[in-house]
Amino acid sequence: MGAIKDKMPTRSHTGIMWRTNTSNKSRLAVDFDHKCAYCDDKDIYSGGYNSYHVEHFAPKEKFRDLEFTYDNLLYSCPYCNIAKSDKWVGGDASEAIVGDKGFIDPCTDEYYTHLERDENGNIKYISPIGEYIYFELKLYLKRHYILYNLEKVRVKRNAIKKEIDRKAANGADVGELTKVHHLLCAVFCEYFDLIYYDK
Repeated sequence: MGAIKDKMPTRSHTGIMWRTNTSNKSRLAVDFDHKCAYCDDKDIYSGGYNSYHVEHFAPKEKFRDLEFTYDNLLYSCPYCNIAKSDKWVGGDASEAIVGDKGFIDPCTDEYYTHLERDENGNIKYISPIGEYIYFELKLYLKRHYILYNLEKVRVKRNAIKKEIDRKAANGADVGELTKVHHLLCAVFCEYFDLIYYDK
């Protein structure tokens, strides 16, 4: 088992800095490495930056004073943002958990104590609160496991291509590395087809 996200996002700003979603979103995208705060799906696989949302952890529909407070904002894929909507179990913005229900801010260490990934990249819950988050955000969707693996393959493929270019520039034999690169390209295409063309 492993962490649900490769890296915990860190908000680089605090308080009310910009009073538009557009201004906040451009900074959130960088802070969250262009990945969904909840599921870690990278935006390039779901329409890019323009299709991702500014998610209000404590919902703006219930807590208007937090609408532009950067500490309350997350970069989110449309799947997680729409699934969460304005759900909130607490009576005020600071009460995110009641009993075994509620949401954990993904910018905290606590988020990683409730959710994890199995060896295949599937998201799993490991606590009652994690179970609540898992089902409320629909983290069981196949797309999350596929996009996780798609990104892993892309990163590895790019690293090998860089090494091929470096070795080739020095006149070294790159035959074996090229075979591995071609294999990773094929695997990448297979994962890509799963998410976009599998019925």
